[in-house]
Amino acid sequence: MAQLEIDERSLKKNSLLLPVAVILGTLLAIIAYTYLPPTTALITIFSGTIVVALITYAVLKKKYDQ
Repeated sequence: MAQLEIDERSLKKNSLLLPVAVILGTLLAIIAYTYLPPTTALITIFSGTIVVALITYAVLKKKYDQ
């Protein structure tokens, strides 16, 4: 299994960004369900999650390849 080396600065940054991401995601889900039909809102939320995950993966892969 691969070992990840996380420095203290990254750990602090991630521990602060995680709650912000949860709150932002919850608000976006509430807004989506308010204005869109339930099925469309669910598809939109899942699609957005996949897009963000792919972008994050690409950025991190580029960062660690350098």
